[in-house]
Amino acid sequence: MSGYDFNRPIISIESMGKYIAKDKQTAKQFGKVVKATDLTNVEFKTRFSRLYEDQRMRNPPSCGRFFPGFLVVRNLGCKNQCISFRVEFRKKIKKKL
Repeated sequence: MSGYDFNRPIISIESMGKYIAKDKQTAKQFGKVVKATDLTNVEFKTRFSRLYEDQRMRNPPSCGRFFPGFLVVRNLGCKNQCISFRVEFRKKIKKKL
């Protein structure tokens, strides 16, 4: 039996880590504070297919192959809050303590 958590793609927003933008450009694009978690593009597609009716989300990327990235909740707490998948997002944020 594998140690994989099959509920990982549907993690609640409240359970995600809080991150702050490292620069003004990232803060302008995503908001100064975001919630995010590590996820693959295929896991994001699973989340999208289950939750797109309840949460505002961007369409998932192509799933021709697996690649790691982040599920990012941008504009946190605003009426235009949106969930998207981002590759190489770690370089633009730092963990908020």
